[in-house]
Amino acid sequence: MRAKGKIQMIINLITDAPKHNHALMKISTYHKQRGDDVYLNFPLMPADRTYVSLLFSDSIDSGIHGDVFGGPAFIGGNNNGSFNISLPLDIELCAPDLGLYKIDYSIGYSFRPCFRNCSFCKVGSMQHPDTDHHSIWEFHNSSRSKICLLNNNTFQDKRWKETFEEIWDANLTVIDENGYDLRLMDDDKAATLKRTKFQGKLHFAWDRMKDEKEIISGLQCLKQHKVKGSVYVLVEYDTTEAENVHRCQVLKDLGFDFYVMPYGGTKYGKAFKRFADSFMWRKFKTIDEAWKEYKKGAHVVCAERLPDTMERAAHLTTHAEMPFLQDVKE
Repeated sequence: MRAKGKIQMIINLITDAPKHNHALMKISTYHKQRGDDVYLNFPLMPADRTYVSLLFSDSIDSGIHGDVFGGPAFIGGNNNGSFNISLPLDIELCAPDLGLYKIDYSIGYSFRPCFRNCSFCKVGSMQHPDTDHHSIWEFHNSSRSKICLLNNNTFQDKRWKETFEEIWDANLTVIDENGYDLRLMDDDKAATLKRTKFQGKLHFAWDRMKDEKEIISGLQCLKQHKVKGSVYVLVEYDTTEAENVHRCQVLKDLGFDFYVMPYGGTKYGKAFKRFADSFMWRKFKTIDEAWKEYKKGAHVVCAERLPDTMERAAHLTTHAEMPFLQDVKE
């Protein structure tokens, strides 16, 4: 109930996030605790304050109006000026409003950063509220039997095992959205993943050829512990067509599904993704043989090694939904 004498505000939250937006969920909790009415994705509705948090760069040009802007899409500047990267502390400390999206799982971070600083990823450009380990009980709602970890690199947390021990003790099922770093995989981590209950497939990634030795070692470790999953394969960035085919072949040989992630939106990238998604390659002995057959009817331009530049990196959005909010102008 609204406190006596307190003016109720109408709050509008706008986002292009397909599933949920962690920052807006915290903002929702903050305003509901103040007695404000909160609405999600009603861009034409008059409101006292509108927060806009965007994941995808293309959404910036859609003419969305708001009072507060944030999200990975705005990294590098925008028409509204500079950004205060973190949520205000009183909002950051709020638990996410699970009712905003009517989700049946808790959501949050036990560890926010990833220190890899890959040039194709925006996570390295984010200023995280902290780089500390956090207990799941800082955000987990005990009424939920599932938990979604938004961690950008769980295994870089020196206390990563504590996170899983808390999950085991609470008998929770994990929803894996951002995946696990194959380059850090070992027997202990693979055994931990095997013991943990997951909803859907586990996710991993093989982005760069220079990581091949570590990636294959991690995959072999997972295979030994009978851990299955899907591996994202980044193309159109700094790998050749032959290297893309090679990575898919290695994954096929080791028994892992691969999911191609085009970087630049070229004709080749789109065609190679369609090829991978079609599963027609399963009819052939090798990925190379299948790809050559596919190209006969697809009129595909061969991929050359693409430049490793930050200009291209600016077009890639991350899975993370970190808050990037500029100060509200009262």
